[in-house]
Amino acid sequence: MQLLADKNGEQFLQIHEQNKDRVIVQFIDTFGQLKGKPFRDSLTGLLLVGWTYRSTSTAIGLSKFRQGITEDLEVSFALHQRFPLGRKVKLPSGVIATIASYANTHSDGYYLYVRVEERIERHLLTPNWKILPSEELLRLPYYPKPLTQQELNTISEFDTWAGGF
Repeated sequence: MQLLADKNGEQFLQIHEQNKDRVIVQFIDTFGQLKGKPFRDSLTGLLLVGWTYRSTSTAIGLSKFRQGITEDLEVSFALHQRFPLGRKVKLPSGVIATIASYANTHSDGYYLYVRVEERIERHLLTPNWKILPSEELLRLPYYPKPLTQQELNTISEFDTWAGGF
């Protein structure tokens, strides 16, 4: 799989076909799912506007994982990014569990230890695990308390003294 990433590394294009400078590309999300329809473009044009080759990403790793490839660095990277410790997941059986530890790759697949109620269980990770939304609240940006009247007076005095400069 060949990928191009935008300047910010937030959007990805998968190269389906390449004939010299002509390419057929399609947007792909970080989960490895294709978005929209493939379109034709010139590789030179894409590179000129800031797209760059990307050799490692969660999209590549998750795509390989869905194909059954587990003993691969890109797959390991993608799974650790996609399934962070402490995250709640819904197993194919419908059970809600929390990721407790990585058991990593074995000959028959990729395993994770999950906490189900108060038990730790080892489960084979499959592409149909669902990540549940985080219960942790996002921190709000810091907003300072309103200025006091004394602070406003000091600012006003300075502005008067500076004469607008």
